[in-house]
Amino acid sequence: MSSSEAAAKSPEEAASAATGKAGKTVSDDNAIIGRRIGQEALNRIAELHLRYLKGIPGGWCVVMKECDLSGLDFRNLNFSQGHFIGCEFSGANLEDARLAGTNLFSANFDHCNMTRTNFSRADLRGANFSDAEMTEARLDGADLRRGAVIRRGASAPVGRENSSFRGARMYGTNMAECKLLDADFDGASISGASLQGADLRGASFAGAELKGVELKGANLADADFRRAIMDEDTVSRGDMMRATRPRTAPGPERMAKILSAHLEWIQTGQRGGMRADFARMDLSRRDFSRTVLAGANFREAILADTNFEKAVLAAADFGDAILLRANLREADLRGADLRGAELKGAIQDGTKKGELSGTSLSTRL
Repeated sequence: MSSSEAAAKSPEEAASAATGKAGKTVSDDNAIIGRRIGQEALNRIAELHLRYLKGIPGGWCVVMKECDLSGLDFRNLNFSQGHFIGCEFSGANLEDARLAGTNLFSANFDHCNMTRTNFSRADLRGANFSDAEMTEARLDGADLRRGAVIRRGASAPVGRENSSFRGARMYGTNMAECKLLDADFDGASISGASLQGADLRGASFAGAELKGVELKGANLADADFRRAIMDEDTVSRGDMMRATRPRTAPGPERMAKILSAHLEWIQTGQRGGMRADFARMDLSRRDFSRTVLAGANFREAILADTNFEKAVLAAADFGDAILLRANLREADLRGADLRGAELKGAIQDGTKKGELSGTSLSTRL
């Protein structure tokens, strides 16, 4: 069905079946199911829903299931207390939209503009916010636990069930008191946000960057911060005792001994000294410029803003490491393993890559 047909037919069909009385439960018989909704239809539905919220006769509490709303303009529209179960919102503009208390179970919001969107107390179980812009969005009190819709014709849920914020930009976002059990924040940028009192048990923050995040009263049991970039302000605000954290970096004296032993390990052909093992360690903002670290183990290490300028890193293992904004200018990475590494913003001018002479190793990306 075309969007013009949806505009002419769907809202009126649904509204004629509704009572128009605020607070009355709307049955599935009044739902719009599996339709592509156009902009004109959306605007008409918004008018009907606003009448419902105000208790004006002729209103309709929006009920949609598995509808395609991708790319639409929701700016300033009020769909509070509505129902958009399993709906597709990808690429939509929800700036200043109001969806407080709305049922958005298993909805998909990837790549949406959600600046100042109000999701307070909404049912967002299993929702996907991957790569969304969420500056100053409100999700306080929202339910973001596991959830998945069993699609028509299927006998069980297919795909993800955890709520996901992968790659989302969350600046000043309010997620206080949210239920975020097992939520996925991998690669998210979270700054000045509030997670106060949130349930973050089992949540994953691999590759996420947290600056000035409020974690007071949050349940961080089994939350995974092993590959997260966190400033001291954030760490000091949360009870990290039961969270999984990266290994603590050695102090200056211990680091000097590690580097000396590693150099001996190289010079003696691995017969003396000891290989430097920085796996799963937070070495953000460290200065390794011109240091000889060939063959060192940096697997899953956090190396954000770390300086490796002109360092010898041949055959080093950087598998799944976080090298966000790292300085690799003129570093020797021949034969190094960089598979799965996060290199966003890394400076790589003049970096040496390729085969390492005398070995069968080549740079792996």
